[in-house]
Amino acid sequence: MKKFNKKDYTLSFWVQGVSVFVTDIHVDVYKDLEVLFLIDNGMFKQYFTNIAYNKTLDRGLKFYSEKNAFTEYQTDLIKHLKTFKDFYSKEIRKKEKLSQSVVKTFFKYTIKLCKDYTKMNFEFTDKAFSNQEKNPIIKKNLALMSQFKDKVRSFMNTVLFEKSRYSSEFFTILAKQFNLDPKILADLTQQEILGLFEGKKPNLHQISKRQTAFLINYDRSAIDQGQNVLTIIQSFRDTASSTKTVNGTPASLGKATGKVKVINVDYKDIGILNAEISKMEKGNILIAETTAPELIIACQKAAAIVTDVGGLLSHAAIVSREFGIPCIVATGNATKVFKDGDMVEVDAEKGIVTKIR
Repeated sequence: MKKFNKKDYTLSFWVQGVSVFVTDIHVDVYKDLEVLFLIDNGMFKQYFTNIAYNKTLDRGLKFYSEKNAFTEYQTDLIKHLKTFKDFYSKEIRKKEKLSQSVVKTFFKYTIKLCKDYTKMNFEFTDKAFSNQEKNPIIKKNLALMSQFKDKVRSFMNTVLFEKSRYSSEFFTILAKQFNLDPKILADLTQQEILGLFEGKKPNLHQISKRQTAFLINYDRSAIDQGQNVLTIIQSFRDTASSTKTVNGTPASLGKATGKVKVINVDYKDIGILNAEISKMEKGNILIAETTAPELIIACQKAAAIVTDVGGLLSHAAIVSREFGIPCIVATGNATKVFKDGDMVEVDAEKGIVTKIR
């Protein structure tokens, strides 16, 4: 097994309940960032190499500096959303069987959707955001992006994460077609799913280990699960400390004090997320691994937002500035340091969150 050094990587995203299929799709999506994906006891972790991450910030600055680049990108992506929707309705919805060609097209459309979405992620937008006051073209493009991002994210949820998602019906049809459990399909790679059409049966014993420990890197030169990758996974873990303070990047200025409500997304069961949101009270400090449109009601209740990961144009940053509340992103470990009910002070002038009691 290839060696991986945590110091060479930037943790860009982590969340509960992402399937191996979605992980494998994102290998193609993030190939340029030399991505490393780990699944550690159900926790999906996405790492970029530091070198590739910095190059992408520069690419994003160039993209958002070009007068017509974003509008052309937006037009193309809107067209793709319609093409994907029509394809699903015509070729997948309520079908008894799927051809290998249809499966390949589903993969291709999903990869394009997710890859295009990355142009609105923080690894592509943060350097542009830092330079927007010097360049009105950047400022205009980023404003358009902020309005468009949630629409695309919502469609991604329709394809991959909602209860009635496209991928759910896609797996249900294939499961009947090949006499497999749909849950098994969700933890297969693209290549393994295509292999079903050639009579290749998945190793169910090996697949059962994948949500406990799984690793795959950007060119698939390293892919393994279970006991074989535990040492690497353990070396990438962050341990919670007894500190009462965390530091991050100020994304919306201001100060706030309140009780903590920790809410983390679990894509295996969005119902759990909604139950946690219902427990949140107005004026709580929302602490999350990251936020997304699914957390908008919690964001509306929050006196401040603090996230483990994200950038200056992440969902948390955008909505906090829109709501006029303090926000600190990229703390790395706020969800580990604080727990529900802790009283904290958020100083988004300095980027510090402090436990008061």
